[in-house]
Formats: sequence, C-alpha cells, structure tokens
Amino acid sequence: MAQQEILPVLYDFAVTIGSETSVNPLLTRTLQRLLFYTSFPAGFVCLDMPPCAETDGEMSVRIDAAVGDYDLIGLVGKQVKLDKELLCGIGVRETDKPELLAPLANTHTRYQAYFRLPIEGRGVIVLLAPKIPATTLPLTQMFTPVMGLLAKAIVLCRSNDERTHGLIAERNLLAGVFESSSSGVMLTDADVNILEVNPAFTRITGYSIEEIRGKNPHWLSSGRQDRSFYEAMWRTINEKGHWQGEIWNRRKNGEVYPEWLSINPVLDKSGVLTNYVGIFSDISERKEAEAQIHQLAFYDPLTDLPNRRLLLERLTQAFSVSARSEEHGGVLFLDLDNFKTLNDTKGHDIGDLLLAEVAKRLSACVRDGDTVARLGGDEFVVVLESLSTDADEAATQAELVAEKIRLSLSQAYQLKEDWHHTASSSIGIVLFMGHQESLDDLLKHADTAMYQAKTAGRNTIRFYDPAMQAALEARLELEGELRQALKKQQLLLHYQVQVDQCQRPLGAEVLLRWEHPEYGMVSPLQFVPLAEETGLILPIGLWVLQTACEQLRVWQYDVLTRDLTLSVNVSAKQFRQGDFAAQVKNVLQDSGAKPALLKLELTESTVLDNVEDTIAKMLVLKKIGVGFSMDDFGTGYSSLQYLKRLPLEQIKIDQSFVRDITSDPNDAAIVKTIIAMAEAMGLGVIAEGVETVAQQVFLDKHGCHAFQGYLFSRPIPLDQFEGILRAGKKSPVHSSALP
Repeated sequence: MAQQEILPVLYDFAVTIGSETSVNPLLTRTLQRLLFYTSFPAGFVCLDMPPCAETDGEMSVRIDAAVGDYDLIGLVGKQVKLDKELLCGIGVRETDKPELLAPLANTHTRYQAYFRLPIEGRGVIVLLAPKIPATTLPLTQMFTPVMGLLAKAIVLCRSNDERTHGLIAERNLLAGVFESSSSGVMLTDADVNILEVNPAFTRITGYSIEEIRGKNPHWLSSGRQDRSFYEAMWRTINEKGHWQGEIWNRRKNGEVYPEWLSINPVLDKSGVLTNYVGIFSDISERKEAEAQIHQLAFYDPLTDLPNRRLLLERLTQAFSVSARSEEHGGVLFLDLDNFKTLNDTKGHDIGDLLLAEVAKRLSACVRDGDTVARLGGDEFVVVLESLSTDADEAATQAELVAEKIRLSLSQAYQLKEDWHHTASSSIGIVLFMGHQESLDDLLKHADTAMYQAKTAGRNTIRFYDPAMQAALEARLELEGELRQALKKQQLLLHYQVQVDQCQRPLGAEVLLRWEHPEYGMVSPLQFVPLAEETGLILPIGLWVLQTACEQLRVWQYDVLTRDLTLSVNVSAKQFRQGDFAAQVKNVLQDSGAKPALLKLELTESTVLDNVEDTIAKMLVLKKIGVGFSMDDFGTGYSSLQYLKRLPLEQIKIDQSFVRDITSDPNDAAIVKTIIAMAEAMGLGVIAEGVETVAQQVFLDKHGCHAFQGYLFSRPIPLDQFEGILRAGKKSPVHSSALP
C-alpha cells in the first residue's frame, strides 16, 4: 500500500486517539475506527492482563471495552475466562478457530475468525468475525504503530503528567503527518469555516491558505452534486461521526475534478464539537483510466456504439427483465446492402464515414432504454425491450421500429462536401420472451431473418417466424383495406334493441359492422382493435356518431320511433380528443337530432383515465341533454369516490356477469350489488347479454328493468330493425350472429 494512502489512516487514528482524555471513550472510539478500516463486525479490549508466560490453558481477564456486539457489550467490566491462544502473542489474523471463540458467541452470530492486536504491554485488542473480511491492506503492519500510540494514550489517560508530555509528542507527530501527507487536508472550526490547509491541499486545488482561510468548503463546489447530496452527507456525519465518498469540486483555474473525501468531526474532552477534519485525494487520473478501459472493453471505437461483448451483457439483462415482466423483447439484425461495393470503389475511409452516420441514425430511431450495437463490418443489432405481452402486438411494435429504421437509413448521406451516397438496409427481426432461447440462437435466428430480407430483394424487413410474418402481412393487408372501407361505404351499423320489463322498445345500441366485398362480414374483434392502433377509429367513430344522429332525426318524424334512444360506443382515443364535446355538439346541430335521445357509452377505463377532464366534457354535453351510460360496468376498477362525481345517467351490467346469474352465486351477488348501488345513486341500470327468460326474470325481480340481448334481438340491419318494430315482434336468434 502506498505511503500516501496509509498516512491519512494513521492521521485519522492519531486524531481519534489524541482527542480523548479518559480510557473508556479512548478504547471505544479506537475500536470503532479499527472496525471501520478492517471491516470486522465486532471487537473487544482487555487491559492489565496477567503475564502470558505460557500459551496453553485459559486465563481470567476483564473486558474493558466492546463494540459491535450487544452480548459483548454486556460483558464490559466483567471477568471472563478465555483461551491464552486467543489473547497472547503477536499481532495476527486467524480463521477457523470456533473453539477459541465459543465463549464469545452471541445470539445471532458464531465467530470463527479473529484479528489480535497486542497493545505493547498494556493489553490486547481482539476483533471478531464469522470469517476474515477480504482486504489488500497490510493490517498488522499498518496498525502496529497505532497500537504503540494507543498504549501511550492509555498511560496518558491514567496519569495527568504523562498525558501532558504524550500529547506534545502526538501533536508533533500530527504536525509532521499534516505537512508531509500527499493527500489534501483541511481543518475547519465548528461552523465549518476553514482554519488550516496543508501543502497538498494547495497543490490539488490551487488555493493557498491565505485565499481560503475563513471560507466554507462549499466554496470549492463544482455544482455537480445537488443540495440533497450535501444534506445526506452532513446527516451521515452527524449520525455516524464519519463520511467518505466521491465528490466533484472545482480548482482555482475552473477545472472540475473528482476527489475521494473523508470527513471526521473533532470533539473536546467534554464531547463538544470543536473542529472538522477533511482528507481528500485527487482521483482524476484513476477515473480517466477507468473510463478509457471501459470504453475500449465495451464500445466500438469507430461508432461509439456498444460492441458484441456489451451487447451480450445487455441481452442477458433484457432476458431477465422480460422473464419478470412477461413482456416480449425484440432483436433487429440489420446489414447495409452493397456496402462492400462502396468500400471497394471509394475506399475504407468513405465506408467508415457511412458507418458512423448509420450509427447516429440508428440511435435516433430507438428509445433511451433500447440498445444499438455494432457487431463488426456493416452489421448492426438493435435490442428492443418492454414490448407488449401479446406476441402479435409485440411483432407489430418491432416492425414499426424496423420500418422507421429502414426509411431513415434510405435517406441520402453527404459523406463529403461534393459527394452524396444513397444506401439501403436489410433487416431481420426475432422476438424473445424470457430465457426461452439462448443468446447465440437468438442472434442466429435474427441473422437468418436478415438474409431472408436480402433474398427477398434487399431494402426490406423479414421476421424469423414464418407464421408471424404471414400474420403481419395479413394485418397490413387488412389495415390497407380498412383505410378504404369508409370511403367505399363498406361500413354499416347494426341495431340491437333495448327493452323494458314488458319488452317494449326503449331504443337500441348501434354496433359497427364491416361488410367486405371479398372477405364478407369482418368480425369487429378483428378490425376495431386495428382501428384503435392505427388511429382510424377517429374518422370511423365520427362517422358512427353522424350516422346515428342522422337516424335519430329521421325517426323523430315517425310516431313509432320518435321516442327511441340510440346508444353509441365512444372509444378512449376518440373521447380524449380535446374538441370531442364540440364535435358532438356540431354533429347534433348539423343533423337536427334531439340531444336527449343520444346516449354515449363510455367504458370504465375511459372514464377514469383522467377524471377531471372526463367530468368537464360530460358536463358540457349533459348541459344540452346528451345522456351517458357506463359500458361493461364491473369489469374494470371503478372507484366509487369518482363514480359518484360523474354525471352518468345509466350503468350497463356487463354480459360476463349476466351469463351465469342463475347458476353462479358469485355472479348473482355481483349483479344484485350493482343494481342496489345504481339505485342508491339514482342511476338507471340496463343489463346486456340477456339470452334466457330466467335471466330476465332474475334481473327484473332484483330491480333491473331494462334489457339488451339475444332474448329480444340480435344486432340487425336498420331495415330489419324497423320492420320488427312495425310488426311488434322479436327477431330470431342465430348462434352465428356477430356479437
């Protein structure tokens, strides 16, 4: 260990030992400092021991001080019998000695290792541990002179005259340590104003004692650590009597540098704080060396991207995160098309310029938590984390990023002032979940997918999983068709009647349908989520609203239909538009429909996403007569505290609870609770998914008098719906009917 690293430790002990005037605090604080520097958890001191003429057998000794073990502390002042082998002899660290330490075992710890430090004829210090702490310090050699110093201090504490002479010698020693230390030392008063600094302080900071005396050390602060950092530092000093750590300060020339700082308070014999001592070392060179080693070990020197080694580490971490969260991750393996031709014709310097620019564009295309790495040559890997838990959605997310990368890399590059280059890339994608595949297999699969992209004509994207690739292609085709569906008038509304307990029509819920000329009737379960993801739900939702309001206007001239309401489902994305309320008002005004006959159905998640915004929009529309129903009630996480604030008109019991109310006591109890709650809050209630007479009877008996379901009618086109109304009969129920 270098002298400059040992001296601050010796200085710390000199301050600790020299500042005490009685034996008990002297021994206790010395033990505390020894435990701090050696990492032993406990220890004790015995003074005035009998002579160690023999090393066999036991001797009776008094425990004069103990630290770190409540059972040991309880023995202070008492006589105990301990083995001479433990107490007698030179300074030594021993392990695997449970039999020697058995009398000292406490409730929670069985000691097996010790560190003996004889106090030059005055006694012995024994440090205890379950096993010897690892260290590179020459502890025995380093603390031997400290024990000599302690022996003197013990004598000085017992004899006033001798203590006075000893303090003079110790102060001379401290002065020598202070002046010769290569570590910076500063001494402050109790108010943390600098009193003295040593030559090393001036060498490191550039400030002389004349320039710094009387100033607070915070004057040297670089500003890199915030107020909370310093508050925590001083809290540790006040609570534990010591702090050490890395801190960034500023030299006189303005340079910011890192230092390793240790701060200790100094107390007088009455325990009153008199000074603080700070000892620090400039660790700039060490930090720079560590940063260079890390950069060379883990980063590509050309692009500054992570190299293969760091990529594998991050992939391993990504596997673990995915296993815990059950979210998919994705690996994109990409290769520049025809890069070898560029290198061969324009030279490697141009190729390197292109690779560096590609690295920048890749980094700009991903999130902060994702990884972009260069494997070598023109091969790059992108690791995407925290994708969806659903494999299809995760594939979609990964493909969107890949397409963003493909488009970015295909833009022209200005590699020299007068020369531009256009490049393209082939990208392979593979998803992962937890540790289902090895790192090598995952990269191999991504590489295979990349070559599939090259085989397909380059400048394209391919998934390793053929089934997933086919599903994505089908989704893209469906998305393209859906974008044209509104223009081509392929969308239509079906109407499902809502009735009272006498099966008299109250209105209907309009349900979106897509009748494709080739695919036939496309299930809403297929295209509605797709519309949500792509944002197409906004124009489609507006069309549904306009169509429903136009139908209300038509109906108001017919005595049979003029009092019917229409319920329209509103998606979360549609409702969260800033001008949603204005859109509804404009549609009502343009159509001439009565607002009181329009009912908007909102799901629990939509309503509770931003309660204050929800309430504001609902109040605007309720003011003109529009009603609101909470759809699928009971399937979300409604808070009654928020529910009572919402200007709702109706609650709709979800069909998942209605389905088994006559056979499942839990569902029956839930439905009865919902009905009772709605009644208490003055809200109407309607049950959806009613398919049997028994279900209707149960609901009617317990206070729900509005129904919707196949018992009364499946969702049907407008002409059929109106025909049934005029005929005064229910529509037939078909098992193949769309939900």
